[in-house]
Amino acid sequence: MRVRVALSLLILLAPAPALGLEPYLVEDINPVPYPADSRPDSFVALKSVALFKADDGESGRELWRSDGTVAGTWQVADLCQPDCEGDPRPYAATDRLYFFVAAGGPEERPSLWATDGTTAGTFQLTDPSLGLTGERVWMPAQGVLYFAAQDEAHGWELWRSDGTPGGTHPVTDLRPGPQGSQAQALTVLRDRLYFSADDGNSGGALWKTDGTAAGTLLVNDPVPDSRTNPQPNSLRTVGNHIVFLTATPSRGQELWASDGTAPGTQAISDIVPGPGSPYLWDLSVVGNRLYLVIDDGRKGQELWVTDGTAKGTRVLTNLRRSEAFFSDVAYRYLPRNGPVFGNRFVFVVHDGPHGVEPWVTDGTPKGTRLLKDVCPGVCSSVGYFFTPSLPGRLFLTATNGTIGDELWVTDGTAAGTRLVRDLCPGTCGSGPYAPFVVKGRFLFATSVGAAKYELWATDGTASGTVQISDFPEGNVWNPFRGVVAGGQLLFAASGGEGDELWRADGTLAGTRSVRDINGSDLGGSNPTGLMALGNEMVFFAREGAGPALWKSDGTGPGTVRIKAMPSSEVDSIYPEGDSAETENHRLFFFLRKQGILMPWRTDGTEAGTYSLTGEGARVCCGSSKMAAVGNRVFFSAFDEEHGAELWTSDGTVAGTEMVRDIAPGYSHSSPQAFAAFQGKLYFSAEGEFDRRELWRSDGTEAGTVRVKDIDPSYGSDPSLLTVHANRLWFFANDGEHGVALWTSDGTEGGTKLAVDLTSGSDSFYPTFLVSLGDRMIIAGSLPGSDGGLWVTDGTPQGTRQISETRVRVSPTYERNAVFQGRLFFIGLDSQFQEVLWSTDGTEAGTGPFLDRDGLEILGAGRFAVLGNRMLWTVEDFGVPLWQSDGTSAGTFRLVPRTVPDSNYAKELIRTGSRVFFPAYDRNSGIELWAVGAEP
Repeated sequence: MRVRVALSLLILLAPAPALGLEPYLVEDINPVPYPADSRPDSFVALKSVALFKADDGESGRELWRSDGTVAGTWQVADLCQPDCEGDPRPYAATDRLYFFVAAGGPEERPSLWATDGTTAGTFQLTDPSLGLTGERVWMPAQGVLYFAAQDEAHGWELWRSDGTPGGTHPVTDLRPGPQGSQAQALTVLRDRLYFSADDGNSGGALWKTDGTAAGTLLVNDPVPDSRTNPQPNSLRTVGNHIVFLTATPSRGQELWASDGTAPGTQAISDIVPGPGSPYLWDLSVVGNRLYLVIDDGRKGQELWVTDGTAKGTRVLTNLRRSEAFFSDVAYRYLPRNGPVFGNRFVFVVHDGPHGVEPWVTDGTPKGTRLLKDVCPGVCSSVGYFFTPSLPGRLFLTATNGTIGDELWVTDGTAAGTRLVRDLCPGTCGSGPYAPFVVKGRFLFATSVGAAKYELWATDGTASGTVQISDFPEGNVWNPFRGVVAGGQLLFAASGGEGDELWRADGTLAGTRSVRDINGSDLGGSNPTGLMALGNEMVFFAREGAGPALWKSDGTGPGTVRIKAMPSSEVDSIYPEGDSAETENHRLFFFLRKQGILMPWRTDGTEAGTYSLTGEGARVCCGSSKMAAVGNRVFFSAFDEEHGAELWTSDGTVAGTEMVRDIAPGYSHSSPQAFAAFQGKLYFSAEGEFDRRELWRSDGTEAGTVRVKDIDPSYGSDPSLLTVHANRLWFFANDGEHGVALWTSDGTEGGTKLAVDLTSGSDSFYPTFLVSLGDRMIIAGSLPGSDGGLWVTDGTPQGTRQISETRVRVSPTYERNAVFQGRLFFIGLDSQFQEVLWSTDGTEAGTGPFLDRDGLEILGAGRFAVLGNRMLWTVEDFGVPLWQSDGTSAGTFRLVPRTVPDSNYAKELIRTGSRVFFPAYDRNSGIELWAVGAEP
């Protein structure tokens, strides 16, 4: 037999030092959720908790538990491995163990499992090849579950389990061989299990066992001279007897009783004198009596009673209708575990003249009568009896013919049978269902004149009948799924988070969602294009009115819509390329319209948000560069007459114009590599003969000039323009030294070669150039090398290589940051994994930056510095942010309580005293979040 101990992965996140950072949801802009459902189902109570199956969106439908709190709600075990769902279903709930059937692997048949509600106490008990039947019974005194099961070698036999793999095995092989003994009808009397079986010698007979092979004994063979007689059926414990039905060749179906001994086992009633086939429709043990609905084959269905003796076995009714209990259109089962009013028992019957009405019996023919004709005449009143009910009362659904189906109550007398409250006045009927008793109150579900179902509670009076739930969306379902555990009702309901786990204690305040187990919310406003504007952040989002431009100061009230962005104005709300803010707080950015990028501006108001060029110009050739200088912005744009040239804008449509046609006519100068320096824009552009050189502009045609013709023959192609130590630094190729580091003070004479890293005509291939205090860090590669890192003070003697690591950059966003005197960047290890590195400009101070556990940090993305903290995104699903104080000890995943299951934050931006980012939250979908000042 294959046995597996169920293990669950427990991830313990150590508490972070109190660094004052706590991500929070800024505003749920689009509150319309599209949640996935965990679909809690198969509820059972174990001690003070509820066990159930649910789907968290990752493991499939697995075993969960809850005590009604978030902290006490968790997955007990991921039963099915790998990549499959166990789909646990109840088998037997006991006082200390929960037995269930579940699949342990792909394509496996369900097997028997047991749990004590803990991960360590969850075991697979049987092999999937063992077939389970519906026959099982728990013996608390032994702490053993008895059940019938079947395998190929032994057939259908009696098994036992104490909840451990070693304690799960057949009791005995009563009938050796694949046919098996067909053990069934299990019931307990005192300290023995009684069952029906056929050992192949006695035919169908009554057996008992103490749980051992030696203690499994034949009690009585009703037909000793037959090896083929049918097995006894419908075994029930009634007082000090086992009562059952069995058939004999001479007398037909008979009612028998046994005290557990052969002499004490005998027939107590010949239901049908002589050979016949009476039909047992239903039976229910109430107190020390067994009530049975039996059709004797002659008069029809009648109610019988027995106390396990011949004297105490009799028929109670003499009904005029032959199908008083069960017919082709109605099934009126006897209540299970219903309340007993003294020696009286209430049931439902259709007697003919009165329709379906409540009846009462004290166990005698004389005391069996109509309780009350709730709907006078032949009309029927009663729908269902509810169990459990409150002490001394039985709740039921009924109609009196003038009102609809409502909640009624009875104490077993005609005077005490009354309407509780007409919840849906008139003939509509509220249709109560799903009864539970919690803290002395009767809970039920109902719909009051609407499609939405809510929970109600009652003490049995009209004034004490109140609604205790108010689901924001959705409702509880019919059939209802729930269980009472720990003094509360734990149940499944759809209340805005999908079909999830809820709890109720009988009050409105105590009815609430426990946990959104499957937090997949497809809703949210999906914030994109996060851009800084002064101390606020501007972004695009979707809400009920459609896509729009929004702004936020980091608070809910300060998060407002600026302008709707209909499809007639833009193709999408995802900005592309650079954005830039001018000194007078105008924000410029690009949006695509009819496939073409167009420049826009905003000052944070609806009136101040518009496209700058209309149809006059478009961004050309994939270029989306932009830079602010003073109160103006520069960008590259295209028109049909001049091609792609340098444009500028003061934030007005009239003030948005081409600066100079650097490459006259339809040729393109295609400005690139923008940098603000000394109040002017420096950039590279193609002039005459397609030579790309360094240019500068003050925003006027006359003030837009080439700084220096570094390579008159082919153009020097300046790149990576960087301001450092009041000078402009860049890489360029003068045709003699290859690509090398140059510097400029903005004049032709002050533009000169600074450092030739190759010491010859070979070119250096730069990746980035970053200012770090009094030095610059250069990443790139020499001919024939994979890459490296250099430090320079701008002189040949002050330039040296400090690392041979390969550096990864992104074409769309910066993947480095300067923080606490160090440069943080992305390096590639030997397996080409992206690892966070840092350098202080020395060889010893350059290497992978480790977290507080001494581990490398993989997949770092965008960076943002917030005071004495640095944050960055990571490219994995899970916690999207890290934070650091610049030391390894202070570097760890930022694990927010409010976003425990956020996904990769694709954007991150610092503005004012906050860092903003979009994040996925179970309750809100993808919305705007922030770190910084408290909301």
